Amino acid sequence: MSLNLPKIVEVVADSNLVSQKELEAAVKTARHLKVSLADVLIGRNLVEKNKLGELLANVMGVNFVELSGKQIPKEILKLLQETAALERKVVPFALTGNTLSLAMLDPQDLEALGFVKKVTGREITPFLTFEKDIRFALRQYKDSLTKEFGELIGQVKKRELGGVPLADLAENVSIVEAVNKLLGVAVVERASDIHIESLPDELLVRYRIDGVLHDVLKLPKELHPAIIARVKILAGLKLDETRQPQDGRIKFKTDEGEVVSLRVSLLPAVEGEKLVMRILESGEQQFSLNKLGLGEKAVAMIKKVIVKPHGLILITGPTGSGKTTTLYTMLGKLNTSEVNISTIEDPVENRIRRVNQMQVNARIKLDFAKGLRALLRQDPDIILIGEIRDPETAKMAVNASMTGHLVMSTLHTNDAPGAIPRLIDLGVEPFLIASTLELVMAQRLVRVICRDCMVESKMDPRWETYLLSVVKNEKEREKVKLMMPKKLTQGKGCEKCRYTGYSGRVGIYEMFLVNETIREMILDRVIVSKVRNLIIDSGMKTILMDGLDKVNKGMTTIQEVLRVAFS
Repeated sequence: MSLNLPKIVEVVADSNLVSQKELEAAVKTARHLKVSLADVLIGRNLVEKNKLGELLANVMGVNFVELSGKQIPKEILKLLQETAALERKVVPFALTGNTLSLAMLDPQDLEALGFVKKVTGREITPFLTFEKDIRFALRQYKDSLTKEFGELIGQVKKRELGGVPLADLAENVSIVEAVNKLLGVAVVERASDIHIESLPDELLVRYRIDGVLHDVLKLPKELHPAIIARVKILAGLKLDETRQPQDGRIKFKTDEGEVVSLRVSLLPAVEGEKLVMRILESGEQQFSLNKLGLGEKAVAMIKKVIVKPHGLILITGPTGSGKTTTLYTMLGKLNTSEVNISTIEDPVENRIRRVNQMQVNARIKLDFAKGLRALLRQDPDIILIGEIRDPETAKMAVNASMTGHLVMSTLHTNDAPGAIPRLIDLGVEPFLIASTLELVMAQRLVRVICRDCMVESKMDPRWETYLLSVVKNEKEREKVKLMMPKKLTQGKGCEKCRYTGYSGRVGIYEMFLVNETIREMILDRVIVSKVRNLIIDSGMKTILMDGLDKVNKGMTTIQEVLRVAFS
């Protein structure tokens, strides 16, 4: 970006988007880490990405474009070779008539503008974007995994793999490249997990995209030992151990220079070791509560609670429902120099600057309870417990929230009100729950309809009949009936969404603040159905109701809401 640091500081200071104290701290960090000031401001959630981009673009006399999450047509990318785009940090993303829209880190780079105009034969309109957006867009130059692997499979098949030591096999150039392709394409496809499983006659590769597994590649069975061995080397695991589960971590560098962390899990199976790699978010979380799918009322409730000096906040939901992301986003709002934040997690999925994060380790008998006891001796203001699993952790979490700490954690229950009897089942006295519990939230993730192939259709009355039949709570049924959509939106399926009709995910939620009436009901051990009725009467939007609200807004489908709401 041609704006120098002093000029950016001046522009941001004049905008009043960031306080002088926060801006000075961000400048100090940017200089110390030798990174962009914009990255620091966005990473610390001091200013929204779009607002900062538009502010800086306006000074430069251009427009701002956010490329992260944006699928660029292949025919547009092909107008400029990948090597040229990578070298000059520019990406073409749209074509109107003979005018090519070009995303750039420096829209005032006349040499780069002239070069792209010459090689494409188009008029160029420059747009400002940030480095992370450029990296995201550059990944889309990659071809499909099947095409990428065609030549590699041929090279490997020509080699005599039998009898070669695993360590040598894993360092084979073709195997190294094959594993790099598997990881690189998974990042491009926005996969959250990579599954590699050995079948009787082949090796199956699957990616979990938007919460659903997809078969993406079938490889010769003979490649299984080599690929598993390569991953073990990267993760620092034992090559000769095939009978015991193993866990590790990989740091992978993409072709664009971005470092991605992966959590590795190996499981012994009849046909050979099963491998699952979870792709973790690189860098700090940059979500906002609104972007997670929370409405204005819900955001206001959360902001009201997280500023309290003590109390217990619980988020419930099944594995993979985004609970950790929600907790990290809350921590992002609280992560300032005035507080000490400590966490105990299993595992630590994302590193957060200025937060002291501890990981559960069963091999040395470091569990949540033992870790929490250690954290309490570290003078914490805010404590995040990855999950309350046992009576000891539950009691310690409640006691910590009574003694001047704000405690956040997760719990496995079907709905938000169910957190109360669950804590009682774990041995926490009702009077302690009543005096410490401040906010309970339940959440699920639904897939978002693809914007590129969405169409509208009429509401089939059979959906209403079915929905009302599966809702058991009478109060909820009455409100669901009033929310029934008149029309539906769905995705037909296209290349950009892999013909699924969906692209991306968003949360659906239910939450309630614990008021005096609810505290009295907890003390009286009132059954959870009555508590739920009271909360719905007081205005709580249930997960199903929040899902229907997003159906009415054209964000998702009834099928998706039903898939996750009753799972």
